[in-house]
Amino acid sequence: MSSTQLQRSSSREYATFLKVPPTSPKAQRHQSASLMSRLFLSYADDMMQIGNTRQLNQDDLLELDDDSRSEVAYAFFKRHYDQQHQSIVRAIVHGYGWKFLLCGLASAFTTACILFAPAVLHHVIDAFAALEMDLTSLGMWLVAFFASRLANALVAPHVDFQIQLMVFHIAVSLRALLFEKTMRRSIQSRSDDKAVDIANIYSSDIQRVIQCANEINTLWILPIQIGVVVYMLYVVLGVSAFAGLAVITLSMLVAFFFTKQTSDSYKELMKRKDDRMKLVKETFGAIQIVKLNAWEGKFEEKLLALRELELSALSRFVYAMCGTIFVLWTSPLFVSTLSFAFYTLVMVQVLTAAKVFTAIALFNLLRDPLREFPSIIQKCLQAKISLDRMADYLAL
Repeated sequence: MSSTQLQRSSSREYATFLKVPPTSPKAQRHQSASLMSRLFLSYADDMMQIGNTRQLNQDDLLELDDDSRSEVAYAFFKRHYDQQHQSIVRAIVHGYGWKFLLCGLASAFTTACILFAPAVLHHVIDAFAALEMDLTSLGMWLVAFFASRLANALVAPHVDFQIQLMVFHIAVSLRALLFEKTMRRSIQSRSDDKAVDIANIYSSDIQRVIQCANEINTLWILPIQIGVVVYMLYVVLGVSAFAGLAVITLSMLVAFFFTKQTSDSYKELMKRKDDRMKLVKETFGAIQIVKLNAWEGKFEEKLLALRELELSALSRFVYAMCGTIFVLWTSPLFVSTLSFAFYTLVMVQVLTAAKVFTAIALFNLLRDPLREFPSIIQKCLQAKISLDRMADYLAL
């Protein structure tokens, strides 16, 4: 075998991606896709297949819809921003509030489909445990269950897609608004020691707003989900469900305490970070003077002192986060244990297979909301702080 043939065979054997044409025709846009293609999101199949074969090029990507272009999204947001007296929160609510509400209602529907599963499980186990099986009732429950899962599979991706699209518009608009302000910022405000650092806004604050926008509907859906699950537990276990509810209430109070500590420490952390970044910029801006006068040691001491303050705030933030995580991950275990113990020892009731499996399924549905709810509140509080920092910068 010649060296050329050996190189060709080895390249085929060890190639990371298969060789395909370097470019491909533009994929179909979301707006121009057919109804069925938009329903199943199949207009992106060609791009996904190419992405599984090689690295995507610019020509492989889906074309942006007209309202997703930066200039269009920013013009839409700027119009509402000016109408709402230059308030970012009111501009977002006025421009995208009804879309978020529709997505929230759709998310509530998908949550209802998920909560329907334990009810079906209870009826199925009861049907198999009965002396005579009612096939008609069992078939109706199973058909309803599969219909709910199918509806959930169709609705949930579209809800996530629409929320991601709105978050993309908001993030682009905020970056454009801040960039426009940076270009028009007055000379006097640049020397203000209390001014917010634009680098931190771009790197951290906008990301906090994005995280909050992604979870904003979950903020009101999760309490409803927790209430519905507790009611279903009451139907299954009776009064013993309130023993679990007491544990839930206690864990939520402790989690809210840690959430408040997290919010305060995060606000202090961002302030310390701004102070350190300002000194870093001043040092690099006057690096020739610093080197000429041999002031490296003095500036190093100042930077290390500010860094110590920042690390102190960071440690308080991390400790508060750890406390929240500990409470949220241990509370579901205490809820299920106390509920079953109260049902068997205090109420002196017999746990049947239907009750045990249904209660376990409900406790599993209760576990994630208990873990996520305080963290979502933390994200919203951090986003509120970030929005206030943006407002302070825009007011310069």
